Amino acid sequence: MMTRLNPFAVFIVSLVLLSCGDVKLPATGQEDEIILFADDSTWTFLERTVRSVFQDTVFTPQPELWFVVRRAPMADFGKYEKHMNRILLAPLDGTGPAAEFMRRSLGPSVQQLVEQGEEFVINKYDPKARGQILMYLTGPDLASLRSSMENEAPELLYYFKRTSLRRELASVQSESGYHKKEIERSLLKRYDWTMTIQHDYLVARDSAEGGFFWVRRATPADMERWIFVAWREVKDPRILTDRYAIALRDSLTRRYMRTIDEEAFVEIAPYYLQIENISFLDRFAYEMRGNWRFSDKTGGGPFVNYTFYDEGTRRVYVLDGSIFAPRVEKKKLILQVDALLHTFRTIHELSDKEKVELGEGRD
Repeated sequence: MMTRLNPFAVFIVSLVLLSCGDVKLPATGQEDEIILFADDSTWTFLERTVRSVFQDTVFTPQPELWFVVRRAPMADFGKYEKHMNRILLAPLDGTGPAAEFMRRSLGPSVQQLVEQGEEFVINKYDPKARGQILMYLTGPDLASLRSSMENEAPELLYYFKRTSLRRELASVQSESGYHKKEIERSLLKRYDWTMTIQHDYLVARDSAEGGFFWVRRATPADMERWIFVAWREVKDPRILTDRYAIALRDSLTRRYMRTIDEEAFVEIAPYYLQIENISFLDRFAYEMRGNWRFSDKTGGGPFVNYTFYDEGTRRVYVLDGSIFAPRVEKKKLILQVDALLHTFRTIHELSDKEKVELGEGRD
């Protein structure tokens, strides 16, 4: 079990560039493509490390790369200035246009931190367009840079995943006029929590007694997205462990997510399961990513799950998104349901204005 580091932890500098009144256009390029700029000597030394770090595989259960790295010449840096995902890779002692650009881009104080081994990654968000990340990866020399990349590999990849999620959340918000507000109001009124319900999701199950709410989207007809929220009143939050999270999900899907003939049910597949403790919506949580399957092994697909304790409502919540799409790539669909899970909020997190708009919770 891994513990995800805080994105603003030691060795990380994050430069968030905010627009000063200028309306920026959306970033261009492919969601899963990273354009990388590096001098020849740097690329020869670090290509294997770069691909190992950023071309991580997600099994859905078919292997899919989260991102594909494509190297571009430094002369084309301006050509890609509005691209979604970019990396500038160069050591401070390097020679060549990428290394020269790196030194010009970093101020003396930052270069000193790099030389001292205290920093090696600097992120700029939205420098030229909305939804961008430009990552500077550097070190005193090539050997130090490779060591830092290998030691912090999960976090480096996480920055790009997080930016993809941010873009998807912005897309969800842009369609707020089409969301099913009546369902969102009903959830808050009856259960003291709410989340975004997009216009093409239908309620599949709503059990106040069982503490289980499930919506599904079946458009197009051969592709399904399932999202459920479950909650349990608990007296002692110490009950929450990784084993508890796994067992709770299986018990919920066994009871509520069954085939029409009731002969089979959804369960966690015993392969490619990853679980780690993270910060999810400012709460300690267990994140599960893996694959589900029908108990009769007639079908399956990927899922993402967050299980956490909420102090305000004194409940353990389970937020889960699953995909069934046998004939297409599924990593984008996983991102879509993940974004919707991140819209979850309890009544205690809503502003007074939002409470009024959504009906002020329970009667």
